[in-house]
Amino acid sequence: MGGWLMHLSPDPRWAAVCALLLACPTVSAGQERDVVSKEISVGRTEASLRLEFADGGRLAVSFTDGSVVVDGRTLGPYTTGDALDRVWRQLLGEAVALENGPLARTLREWAPPASLEGEALALARRLDSALDEALAPPPAPAAPDAPRPPAGGAVDAAILRVLADRDPATLVALGEAIRELGTGVRLHVGEDVVVPVGETVIGNLLVVQGDLRVEGTVEGDVMVLDGTLEVLDEGRIEGDVRLLDAELERHGGTVAGAVRDLAESRRDLDAELREQLRADIRRELRREMGPSNAAGGIFQPFRRIFSGLGGVIQNVVSVLILGLVGMGVLAFAPRNLEVVADAARHAPGRAAMVGVAGAFLLIPVWVLGLVALVVSIVGIPVAIAWIPLFPLAAVAAAILGYLAVARNLGDWLADTDYPYTGWITRSNAATTIMGGLAALGVLFIAGNILGIVPFFGFFKGLLTAVGAMASVAAVTVGFGAVLITRGGRHPEYVSRDFDDEWHRAMDLEDEGAATAGTGGAGPGDDLGDLRA
Repeated sequence: MGGWLMHLSPDPRWAAVCALLLACPTVSAGQERDVVSKEISVGRTEASLRLEFADGGRLAVSFTDGSVVVDGRTLGPYTTGDALDRVWRQLLGEAVALENGPLARTLREWAPPASLEGEALALARRLDSALDEALAPPPAPAAPDAPRPPAGGAVDAAILRVLADRDPATLVALGEAIRELGTGVRLHVGEDVVVPVGETVIGNLLVVQGDLRVEGTVEGDVMVLDGTLEVLDEGRIEGDVRLLDAELERHGGTVAGAVRDLAESRRDLDAELREQLRADIRRELRREMGPSNAAGGIFQPFRRIFSGLGGVIQNVVSVLILGLVGMGVLAFAPRNLEVVADAARHAPGRAAMVGVAGAFLLIPVWVLGLVALVVSIVGIPVAIAWIPLFPLAAVAAAILGYLAVARNLGDWLADTDYPYTGWITRSNAATTIMGGLAALGVLFIAGNILGIVPFFGFFKGLLTAVGAMASVAAVTVGFGAVLITRGGRHPEYVSRDFDDEWHRAMDLEDEGAATAGTGGAGPGDDLGDLRA
């Protein structure tokens, strides 16, 4: 188990602490067997627990079919849902979240509650005795008259004192050495240990802040920290000896294995750690100072400025492109634009609802129309054109509606006294369209400008969000107006003689354009009166 702790612990100091503490359960009184796996099954008529231990043993406890069975042995009967059954299920609920030591400790320390009476209490006591017996560790062989190690709390405190002043390289070497010892280590902290003449200790010995005197035989490895190891005439150590801040004194004794000073391993590990640290630093520097990051570091102070200016240019270009599209609509379909704008101006609520409904129905109508055309053999050629033309028509309708709303917004700005709006005149449709498009895009432009200023990111996001909502509202209302007026071909909110007045206005506008150079008020001014 010490091996996986060495790999999981990021700090070698803690790796050594864990490795030392792993040795404690083998000799400290009151410890439990190591649990390597558990299986808990709870149903309406069954509540069972199965454990596997590191030494290969198993434990199976089941409450099923009215009987309490432990490792195939029936302890007595119970009734599903009675007090003992509820107590056992409660214990299993606590055990679900526990593993290894805490799990075994909880099961072993469990005792029948005072609420049980009669046969249920007697059965609970038999179950408690079976759990204690199954979870108790097997007795470890010990040398006669060998002093007992201190209690668990004292052992932990003494180990922490030993490790407190160690450098990382020493702790790594110590942890690796303890990992090599494996489990089954007899640990002695803060005491002197003697293996008498004629006695044999089976297993490994670890002595911390104490002296070890070997007069008999140790059939395993020996490690001494902060102490002295003496091997007398008849003493023999069959395994290896590891020393850290300790001395080995041989008085005729024998060490069959190798003798290793962990200080030497510490120097090797120290050099390895330094090299690994250098490699990590070089890797981080290459990542931070690579070609792309280096260029980014040079222009980092200007990145916000570049980003803001790029956003401003992007929005200005978008307004200009939409303005050019608007000029094209004015040139080829001015009446359609005016009809859609009139519908959006007189019934914005209805246009908005129709626009929302139309947006949701676009895909179903496209799919249903395609299916209807494909079903009929004659419609197959039309279906081929339907696939791209329907989305294009929807986009064109949305753009026409957006331009119509911008046209109305420009008319409104022409009647106000806001700064920088004097160039917008109702008699010139081109200026009203451009003015409305600029008004719809000004929030995005202002947001990008504020984004250049540090700590104004919130205001940039706020303006961008408001601008996005305004644009969505304009598209929705305009799209609905396009649907209401059938693309501007069916006026609903204008007078009956609209066509005659429209054509008369167009004729006046042509005459006004011809006489505009004279400086007088030409007949084209009557067009503004008509649009008003």
